[in-house]
Amino acid sequence: MNTHELREKTRSGFYKQFRRNDVALNDIELCSEDLPVNAAHARLLKEILEAETPVVLPGEKIIFSRTLPKKLPVLKLSRELSQKYPHTDIVENLTPDWQVLLADGLSGRIAAATRSLKDHSGDPEAEDYLSATIDALQSVAAFADRYAAAAAEPAQQQLLARVPLHPARSFHEALQSVRFISSVLRLSGGMHLGFGRFDQYMWPYLEADLAAGRLSENDAKELLAEFFISLNRDADLYNGAQLGDNGQSLMLGGCDRDGKCAINRLTYLALDVSEEVNMIDPKINLRVDANTPDDLLIQASRLTRRGLGFPQYCNDDVVIPALTGFGYPVADARDYAVAACWEFVVPDGRDTPNRFAVNFPLAADRAIRDGLRSGDSFAEILDRLPGTIREQTAAFRNMCAKPLFAFPNVLFSAFCEHAIARGRDLNRGGGSHYHYGCHGCGSSSAADALAAVRELVFEQKSVSPERLLAALETDFANDMELRAMIKAVPHKVGNNDDAADALMVQIFDEFASALAEIPDNGRGGRIRPGTGSAQFYVWLTQKGYYMQLGTTADGRRIGDYISSSLSPAPGVHARGIISELETYGKLNYRQLCNGGPITMELADAYFRNDDALEKTAKIIRAFVKTHCQQLQLNTLNPDKLRDAQLHPENYRDLIVRVWGWSGYFVELTREYQDQIIGRQAFGA
Repeated sequence: MNTHELREKTRSGFYKQFRRNDVALNDIELCSEDLPVNAAHARLLKEILEAETPVVLPGEKIIFSRTLPKKLPVLKLSRELSQKYPHTDIVENLTPDWQVLLADGLSGRIAAATRSLKDHSGDPEAEDYLSATIDALQSVAAFADRYAAAAAEPAQQQLLARVPLHPARSFHEALQSVRFISSVLRLSGGMHLGFGRFDQYMWPYLEADLAAGRLSENDAKELLAEFFISLNRDADLYNGAQLGDNGQSLMLGGCDRDGKCAINRLTYLALDVSEEVNMIDPKINLRVDANTPDDLLIQASRLTRRGLGFPQYCNDDVVIPALTGFGYPVADARDYAVAACWEFVVPDGRDTPNRFAVNFPLAADRAIRDGLRSGDSFAEILDRLPGTIREQTAAFRNMCAKPLFAFPNVLFSAFCEHAIARGRDLNRGGGSHYHYGCHGCGSSSAADALAAVRELVFEQKSVSPERLLAALETDFANDMELRAMIKAVPHKVGNNDDAADALMVQIFDEFASALAEIPDNGRGGRIRPGTGSAQFYVWLTQKGYYMQLGTTADGRRIGDYISSSLSPAPGVHARGIISELETYGKLNYRQLCNGGPITMELADAYFRNDDALEKTAKIIRAFVKTHCQQLQLNTLNPDKLRDAQLHPENYRDLIVRVWGWSGYFVELTREYQDQIIGRQAFGA
């Protein structure tokens, strides 16, 4: 079956015919007298896998089709524990150590856990964890045996009898092992689990196959295409804020742990195959630096031209110093990947990069309103900003001080060398670091509001404090003239305007300082500041949200969206691409290591010119040169998107970048569609 046929079967919902809705599974309550916490997870996983039905279709080379529905049973705290622990945490936004899986297989992990169990004799917690780990791995092995038995073709039987039970010996076996275990990890309760540095752990297998003549490059591309397509087969069953928000991201390029260039042939092939497959998964991230080869940037630009919203570009020259500055060992920092959207994760830890969010427009609005009521100068309004930011971060300090119950995931932890060696689940002490991440949301909107107040109230003195306060209280209903004046203020973030940009820089500096004042997040870690906004650019503006934003002094009315990650505020038209890059290159990324991309749209007309690929490569070069951290480029045609809202049946495969992920436009809810349509597109 060729790539087109496989893709069409996936998009048409062919595999949904195997889904079962007649499965009755119950949640498991944790920590009853006869069911320790890790054993509970292992038992629940066993029941889920026993309820799954193996599906092996003729001709399949990458095999797994999920049959259980989206709603799976979960571990639940007992009533007593629920009262004791106000907050819980699960394994999510992480990348398993796929290299460990491929090198050891399930059998090797069972052997490692068995050895560690002997070493930890007399340690009840370790004995509980390691015994449960062995049980969970044996359950997965039994499930794999059932898959092998369901295969009719000898080649499929041989493949499934080999992996994931045993170490992978070939590129095909490595792809199959990762596909199978990634699917089982989702069944185990893991969420937003990525594929890490794909071209690093997969390349040795492909390199050996190519050298030995077992595979041609075209054969490898066909296998890789089928692997990529298979990741879209069950993606509608994965939890997220919208369809497509599932964390299936992988990283390409960059350096190795010694700092040497790690780009290889698979780096190029993965970009090429992603362009050919033309689907939303996996989301591609590409690490770049000042020395990235031109031909790789051209290859990446071809994928950008495709309109999938990726690759997302990560600047090693900025990211690695930020991670080491936060305290990660330099070798681990060089080995970073992304979690689900853009958040950086390093090996051997259990960071939770999506724990908190700060509403910058709300902090600025409170400083503005309180300052205007009190007769403050503009400098005194800015002096209020640290306090209004800390009003929000104080809540994080309180949350960190309260007991948290970390649900185990013994299967995920089995692919973490430290966890098995230490006899502790990764989520319960088996990792090396336990930091939280915090999003800094709506920075451009907040800075634009402050810039407008400074310009109109204090410099021009054309608007009285009383008039502005009245307009804010009434959502500009009685003073649209003032709203027009605010919109006409020239100082906007995104135009390399020092007056506005300095306010944005100050906001992030205060944000980082406030989080640095929380020395312990309750798990022995700290809180990493970031520049991303995730879904909060919509959520923070919606009625009923606990940090709902009202009218703001940048002319934003109630319900209007705020800026997403690093981008100009909605309705603000930047002078150009370089102006945006120069704007966001002013931030002190050494203290902003949780990640967050510049979000930039290119009109589809931009790619009608013959030199568009070279121009896009130059944009990426400029992104690196201006010392920015992350960049995502989306290709848009607003007229086409509006027509898709009216006639979704004609645009089934229209893909857009949403925040840190890509999705099918017609599958998004209306508020996200409208926000995307309203973005500025360069090159129209």
